[in-house]
Amino acid sequence: MSIEQRRRLVAESLQVGNLGNNARDLPAQADPTHDCQIELSVEDIRPYEHNPRRASNAKFNEIKTSILASGLRNPFTVTRRPGESHFVVEAGGNTRLLAIRQLWAETREPRFHKLGVLFRPWRSESHVLTAHLIENEQRGDMSFWDKASGVVALKARMEAEKGITLSLRQLEEEMKALGLAINTATLAHYLFATERLGILGEAIADLSGLDVKTLQPRLNAMKRYAQARASLSEDELYTTVFEPVFRQTADEYRRTSTFSITAVCRACEASLAEVLGEPVAELRMALEPAARSPQVSLGGSPAEPTVSTANTGMTAPRHRTWAEGAIPAKIGSAAVHSRVIEQVRVCAGLIGIGDCLRADEAAPLGYRMDALPILPHRDSLDPSQQWAWQLLTLVSAAAAPPESLSDGDPCAADSTSRMPDLPVDAFQFDAAFFGWLVDANDRTASACWDLLGLVRELRTSDSTPGLPCSGIAVTEDT
Repeated sequence: MSIEQRRRLVAESLQVGNLGNNARDLPAQADPTHDCQIELSVEDIRPYEHNPRRASNAKFNEIKTSILASGLRNPFTVTRRPGESHFVVEAGGNTRLLAIRQLWAETREPRFHKLGVLFRPWRSESHVLTAHLIENEQRGDMSFWDKASGVVALKARMEAEKGITLSLRQLEEEMKALGLAINTATLAHYLFATERLGILGEAIADLSGLDVKTLQPRLNAMKRYAQARASLSEDELYTTVFEPVFRQTADEYRRTSTFSITAVCRACEASLAEVLGEPVAELRMALEPAARSPQVSLGGSPAEPTVSTANTGMTAPRHRTWAEGAIPAKIGSAAVHSRVIEQVRVCAGLIGIGDCLRADEAAPLGYRMDALPILPHRDSLDPSQQWAWQLLTLVSAAAAPPESLSDGDPCAADSTSRMPDLPVDAFQFDAAFFGWLVDANDRTASACWDLLGLVRELRTSDSTPGLPCSGIAVTEDT
């Protein structure tokens, strides 16, 4: 190549323009790919907007005062969604973040502005929601409703991320893999509550897991009853019977700030009875498995009566089948007597003294109460168990109508002769006993109250000749 050609090529190369700047297409900063400590300003961190705990922390002022005095002892754990400029708290800390933001605005102290935090790379929405659920669960400061709503939201996010619908068993396994242990029964209660009970409004703040365990089986029993009697579908039942009761409960809660699941159950029963055109007392008797006739269940098939201990956390004593000659459900005092016997069994089962209940054909009502077990310390026996036992003991000896104690009647033994020896101070009708008996929130007390009503009905009902006395099943240990 000649010298002239080389000079021409050099001149052409000098005329090339600058290379384009593509840096504007890159992110402002690339997040680390592993857990690490970083420093952020308080404005760079936002609360997690899907935090399952919706109720404000009652200890907020206490937490804020502690941070003001001692600083932030435990650093935040933060993460960042892809494409976003701000960070979010990854595993709890929303309350502390709010407190620090207020302290920075109030004091302008640098220690509340620049914060050392633990950064974790983004994984998924379900992972962050799970981390917040676990954090709140460990502190034990979440209401039942908040936890139920959080778990149901987590289910929806998992299903969206996986593109499938999860069964309760699959959901339990997926949550367990994330470190959140919830059994299928509890998951079912969460789903039921969030689907059906949100209409309770502000009253859900006082709704407990025990409330749901009490309410759901009762509503299901009413649903089966309504379907058998009037072919009402579940949606129709909720729209016409249950939801109006829930709305009324919400209105009452706004006025009184009081909530009773027992009152809700009884109001639903009354509403259903009105819709079906039946006496509410008969409906309630039909709904209680242990109060049904041993010969007829809702579906018309034979059924063995059992003590209902649903939602009490206790194991019911197993009963033998009813002996031949047990009282059938029919009109007159025999039917009332049968209902009294069954209500006795319900009361004993609810309070956990079913093992004390024994058949006794010589007793006026066909049963007796064995002595309560002797515990190491007298105070360890719940007073309500003593009250219920004493009440059932008195009913066993003194509740039969006068006609059944006449000469020639097989039950004509003197009622006082059948009265067990009670402690000197037994069954004092004091304020404590009265307060328990009229407590609408106590299931056993409500059952005992209903029993007294049946006893009164029994004593005023017409006598039925030949009233048998053996109307109760004998219990045996499981």
